[in-house]
Amino acid sequence: MNIVGIIAEYNPFHQGHAFHLEQARRLSKADYVIVAMSGSYVQRGVPAMFDKYTRAKAALLSGADLILELPLHIATASAEYFACGAVRLLSDTGVVTDLCFGSECGMLPPLEDIAKLLSEEPASYQKALKQALRLGKTYPKARAQALGQCGFSKIPPDLLDSPNNLLAVEYLKALQKLPSTIRPHTLKRTGVSYHGQQLSSQTAASATGIRQALLESRGFFTDAIKVQLPFSEIYEPYEGRTPMTEDAFSLLLLERLRRDPSEHFASCFDVPEALSNRIRSCLEDFRSFSQFTDLVKTRNFTRTAVSRALLHILLQIRTCEPANLIRVLGFRKSAEPLLKELSTKASLPLVTTPSDRRLPADWLYADRLYESVRSLLQDCPFQEESRRKMLVV
Repeated sequence: MNIVGIIAEYNPFHQGHAFHLEQARRLSKADYVIVAMSGSYVQRGVPAMFDKYTRAKAALLSGADLILELPLHIATASAEYFACGAVRLLSDTGVVTDLCFGSECGMLPPLEDIAKLLSEEPASYQKALKQALRLGKTYPKARAQALGQCGFSKIPPDLLDSPNNLLAVEYLKALQKLPSTIRPHTLKRTGVSYHGQQLSSQTAASATGIRQALLESRGFFTDAIKVQLPFSEIYEPYEGRTPMTEDAFSLLLLERLRRDPSEHFASCFDVPEALSNRIRSCLEDFRSFSQFTDLVKTRNFTRTAVSRALLHILLQIRTCEPANLIRVLGFRKSAEPLLKELSTKASLPLVTTPSDRRLPADWLYADRLYESVRSLLQDCPFQEESRRKMLVV
């Protein structure tokens, strides 16, 4: 039995994701598709615009067979930890045989070569990297220069500037480090670029573009937005409601930052002391989550890194350990044999209900905080996480 794994956020699930599901199944000749999906918060260090059950349902209706939830600390981690944690989770299912991910270059060999070098970090690479950093280059530029000096001069220097290429390399590094027998496949990204914001009925839009369009329409799903969303009717509860963004958490974040001393900031995951000190020094000028992120960012701390650090402080995320359980968000009825296979072959406990006492308290707290904010912001009923049921479509 071939089972292909996909790692995703689906924020929201759009036509490009549906194409990826279809092609992943085709490339790997898979009998089933398992998706490891972020939950209430995503890797950019912000809350998901749509709740995880809505996003999971869209994926299941569009061809995914089983949705697993990435643990909170993995879903909100930087690329290396995100990829490593997600790949290990798929490996721990004991059933995933293939992994399919998108990339801007669409070719495995150069990505695998770079992944191998970055995994091993030979002395020549480390020396070239340190020299470039001492000359004041940013880390991405220093890394590109070091790769060029280590025999990768024919590879475009901006290859790792592309977000999907970067994640692809991290997935491959994770497979090499485990080591894993999972077979990798890459699919060339098509349509609008990762950060592209234009919407067109002729081209698959990016999730960034769809979120921006919803912000501009104040939560109304225009025809231009609906055409990008398979099964757009499932988003009806969100119609005309204020879109969920990090700024809905502004007062919660400010209260946390004012209450905790700066040394507590540095105890959170991915918050180095220098960033902790900068957060403290800028605090008097806090106006909102997004404004403060822009204020704190520097040449050495990107906007995403700052946002991620602030979210970790807010949610008190202190480590990024491998998953210790496998949480199932939902599955297709036709995939019951897959769920049975997973229950017998997984090397971690299988959790199919949020009321399971094995779910970490901080994970449940983060979900309840998300739902509390969403229910107030969008004037809708609060959904208690521990009483939710696994999705079956």
